[in-house]
Amino acid sequence: MNKLLDPRVSTAPLILLAVGGYVLYEATSMTAFGAIFPRLAGIGLVLGSLALLARAALGKPDMRPAPDKAAPAVLLLATLMGWALLLPIIGFVPACLIGAALTMALAEPSMPRFRELALRGGGLILTILAIATLFSRGLNVPLP
Repeated sequence: MNKLLDPRVSTAPLILLAVGGYVLYEATSMTAFGAIFPRLAGIGLVLGSLALLARAALGKPDMRPAPDKAAPAVLLLATLMGWALLLPIIGFVPACLIGAALTMALAEPSMPRFRELALRGGGLILTILAIATLFSRGLNVPLP
């Protein structure tokens, strides 16, 4: 139980728990269709934070990456924040295309061949357009 009191162990799960609770609270004022994904994200944050607290309580080893391996995670976080900021400015499809392309570039350690890059890019475009069509036409959710 002393591990739970260690601020290095308990700070991140408590922050995730608070953010998840806030997301769930904000989802209560949304429409049923509009609240599907915020509720899912909030529940995921709450469950993930509880799992991290349980891991600390059981004394499991820390699974965080070494500091020299943290750069891709920080770049991914910056990409997600940039996507969220660009979404209302340039719209859903362009922001998703930029965010997906940057995420794909971060996930790939080396430059793939042109054919593979073209296939992945085409798949990204089709997926984003399908999601945009599903939301705007099928679910009647207005997209920015």
